[in-house]
Amino acid sequence: MADRNALGKIGLMFVAATLFVMMMGAVVVAGHLTGRANLDDDAAVFGTAAGFDESR
Repeated sequence: MADRNALGKIGLMFVAATLFVMMMGAVVVAGHLTGRANLDDDAAVFGTAAGFDESR
């Protein structure tokens, strides 16, 4: 049978890893949103969506 103390430490490591991944994901998403807002302010669009016909 596994030691309760060891299982607690393993669980704590999983919790720490999960929180780290969630926080890094939030930082990346926030960075992308900020960057997109800065680019959308004065950037020209270089391309069109697939299937979009400008002649209509």
